[in-house]
Amino acid sequence: MSDVEEKSLIDVEVDDRIQVTKGEYKGEKASVINIYNNTIAVCFDTIKQKDGTSLRTVVKHDSYKKI
Repeated sequence: MSDVEEKSLIDVEVDDRIQVTKGEYKGEKASVINIYNNTIAVCFDTIKQKDGTSLRTVVKHDSYKKI
């Protein structure tokens, strides 16, 4: 598959809102901060780290839905 075809399958852009549908963070809402081939990097709204900053992690493309 070419890069153009792969990118057309990804329906989110930076700053879009998503909700995790699978895994440890199921049900959590987040903002997209970067897009990769197999995953997206997100910043969660309500999950905070010990220092008070929002948790950032990556989520596979089949594990979220755009909201």
